[in-house]
Amino acid sequence: MGIFEWVMAGSGLLITIVSVICSVALPLLIIGGLGYFLYKRNQQSMAYRQSTQTWHNTTGTVLMSSVQWKRTGNSGSTTYPVVVYQYEVNGQRHQSQRIKAGEQFLNVRISGQAEATVQKYPIGSTVTVYYNPANPAESVLER
Repeated sequence: MGIFEWVMAGSGLLITIVSVICSVALPLLIIGGLGYFLYKRNQQSMAYRQSTQTWHNTTGTVLMSSVQWKRTGNSGSTTYPVVVYQYEVNGQRHQSQRIKAGEQFLNVRISGQAEATVQKYPIGSTVTVYYNPANPAESVLER
């Protein structure tokens, strides 16, 4: 067997090894990366929710409460609640629409949840607002 045949056999083997590595390792890296991203976002969400446990509360009024639709892809859509509320801290009026603590980091939408949230917070209702005493403009309805 000449050197050319050895090189060709070796390169064929190398290509086979690389293709096996890519077909196994690449999906594992992608899945692992996605898993790590979701893990970190969940950790951020839990830490934020924990920090809200010491926040002060006041009463507020719901100004707007509706279900919104957002297109996802060519044929799909998802619904989400929009609840705008107003509250006052130290004589200063604030407005927010954050419902759940930590939802800015990780938010899982469940079918029918948007409608249930809107029903829970009808326009004009009085709500308990939890706000950050260090930054009263930062608030949530649910911790």
